[in-house]
Amino acid sequence: MSSRDPTVSVQNSGILSRSRIKQRIKSLRYIRYRYIIAILLSIGSFAYFLTYFSFPRSFRHLHELGPNYNSNYSIDCKFEKHISRVRHVDGDFYKWGKEFYQILQQAPALGIMVSSIPSGVLSDKHGGKYFVLVPIIVLSVIEVVVPPMLCGADVEFYVLFIWEFLIGVGGAIVLCGTNSIVAQWTPLEERGRLASIVYCGIPFAVTFHHGINDNFILATEMWNAPFFVYAAVGLIWSGFFVFFGFSYYYTKNRWLRQEELDFLKKQLEESTTFNRKKVPWRKLLKSLPLWSLAIMHIGHLWIWQAMFKNVHFFLRYVLYLEFHTAAALSAIAYMSTTCLTPVSGFVADYLTNRGYVQSTTLRKLYTTFGGMGPAVFLLAAAYSGCYRIMAACFFIIGTGLMSFYFSGTRINTLELAPNFSGTVMGFMNTFNFIPVLIQPKVAASVSPTESLTEKRMMFWVDLGIMACANFVYSIFGSGDVQSWNYEGEEEELYEASGSAPSTSRYNQVLPQHQPRNKV
Repeated sequence: MSSRDPTVSVQNSGILSRSRIKQRIKSLRYIRYRYIIAILLSIGSFAYFLTYFSFPRSFRHLHELGPNYNSNYSIDCKFEKHISRVRHVDGDFYKWGKEFYQILQQAPALGIMVSSIPSGVLSDKHGGKYFVLVPIIVLSVIEVVVPPMLCGADVEFYVLFIWEFLIGVGGAIVLCGTNSIVAQWTPLEERGRLASIVYCGIPFAVTFHHGINDNFILATEMWNAPFFVYAAVGLIWSGFFVFFGFSYYYTKNRWLRQEELDFLKKQLEESTTFNRKKVPWRKLLKSLPLWSLAIMHIGHLWIWQAMFKNVHFFLRYVLYLEFHTAAALSAIAYMSTTCLTPVSGFVADYLTNRGYVQSTTLRKLYTTFGGMGPAVFLLAAAYSGCYRIMAACFFIIGTGLMSFYFSGTRINTLELAPNFSGTVMGFMNTFNFIPVLIQPKVAASVSPTESLTEKRMMFWVDLGIMACANFVYSIFGSGDVQSWNYEGEEEELYEASGSAPSTSRYNQVLPQHQPRNKV
């Protein structure tokens, strides 16, 4: 029988007396603080990605896309066509073509790619709290001030490009800072559940983007109306994070119980240290598990882009569903990812803690489910023809399977080198967003008219790219802490004992039903 935290123990028998009720109410004060950190980081990711995903979509309502922008409707399905162009609201139109609009959508990815590695290195060195907090505060303030200034046909294109580019720079800082904090608060036994709670904020932002953004604009007749809401979310979250967010578990914190502090010290002392050394770039760049993870990230974002672009497009312009129906189904699809991500994280911890599967094997299985699953169901939706219900079900299932990515590939960035988790995330993001730049050009070449037949061909290309990335990761991927995680720290930390840091506890599974002291 595993030991329990004595501060929350309650007698197991008898009717609930007044004293027992008071004791249970008192026990609410002892919520594990690492879960509060995870929830705060999840809301922070949600606040940032609201802006990342929704700004281009909101901007369409002030952008004159040209008479042929929505002309490529499929003629394969003979449904009544609910076709309407993007409804414009009050304001002057920008007279750019579709190509300029696509470039504008790629600007945040460029911002993330060029600033990720510096952001990761600095967040590992100085702690991630303010690397998460400051960008979200700045973006929240700018969301209120800047959009009204952009409402005018005389605004130059480069001004909007710079604005979108800076959104990407802020995102790089937020992502790397988040990863640095997560590595300092997640013990091995709970890494899956805590990290998945953090990362589920990303698909939830996409859910909001599909389900609410356009409807809110059309209801208020203001293209920048959503940004007041996004700014409020960011600023309110920032107020909580200032007081309750911490970069490290050992930071002076009156809300962290001594029992939990001791537990985290015991769990994390072997993989994380606090006297940061220089990043071991030479060994890092020679690490096959790291490069295989980078390739897998590229493959996954390729599929993410395919799902993000095609779920709503296919339902709207191939199956001719009414706008609100297509938006609702798209939101449901990403809500399935949001809900299943924490579930998959809990399952991952259960399987590894009970000794049913090795960590490396589990990450590879989850990565396969989270990458190949969406690719297969995306293709299945295309081959479902004009059966609306079947296609919608395939999209929802495929998008739901993407939850395994957040509990597999994404968590793997924490496992390889917890001491350099921000740097690893920065390294990943430098390559991760390449598909955002390349995929639109490939899609335009393979499916210029975006007919059902051409969509099938493009989805085969997507499946092939994902299969290649998954194959590389299946061979070279690892769920173990790498030796360069301790680079430069052995002499100082282990001089007294004369022994090298051991990673054996992280490279083996726990014995089945092993008693564990948890708080």
